[in-house]
Amino acid sequence: MPPGRPKIYKTAEEKTLANRAKSKRSYHKNKDVSKVCSPRTRPIGSGRRKLYHTSEEKVLANRAKSKRSYHKMIKAISTRRAVRYRAETTKNRRVLAAVRDRKHPSNPVDVAGWMSLVHDVSKKFNTLIHGGVVPQYMAELYRKYTISRRNTTFTDPILEVEALRSTMLRCEAGLLQLSGVDENFRTAETLGKAVQQALACLEDVLCATMDGDSELFEMHSKGELLYQTLM
Repeated sequence: MPPGRPKIYKTAEEKTLANRAKSKRSYHKNKDVSKVCSPRTRPIGSGRRKLYHTSEEKVLANRAKSKRSYHKMIKAISTRRAVRYRAETTKNRRVLAAVRDRKHPSNPVDVAGWMSLVHDVSKKFNTLIHGGVVPQYMAELYRKYTISRRNTTFTDPILEVEALRSTMLRCEAGLLQLSGVDENFRTAETLGKAVQQALACLEDVLCATMDGDSELFEMHSKGELLYQTLM
């Protein structure tokens, strides 16, 4: 017995007749589809309408868009300006050391060196926020601000935390390259997230002060500040 599937058609004529019959059945099965589904006709001139008819209109629209974007981000822009200005004019030794460390970083060459740097950042961070509890630290800063009304209450810690965050990013990248995703990398990643959380809370409060103290106090009374949501 020859291997393979047995032939359905013994001659070429039988195969041709079978294909014709198959085509005929398919035709009669689908010939009334046009009555059920009429082809969709596209109206003349359809498509997305032009927003701008001249280049001048487009230029004016882009300017208006940029203006809206600026007013939307003006608080964030003002916040970054305040931090940069403080970095350039501060005489606080601790803040100056943080800015210097960020501008002139040192990179270890092995895992032990990176982990030593991680532990050093952990000590500085815990010392800065008095034990590593971000909401309590932010509440204390808010209390100090209500007395002094000085933005340096938040800009100085931001500069220090930014330096720590920059160091942690370098640590995570170095450990990932040398040892992959292991216990050391997870330790650095956890500390990096805590530092990033503190930085976000500080920037949120400083951003609120740019609208005035009344806006800040109102947000605080309603519990809308970022650090208040972490309690």
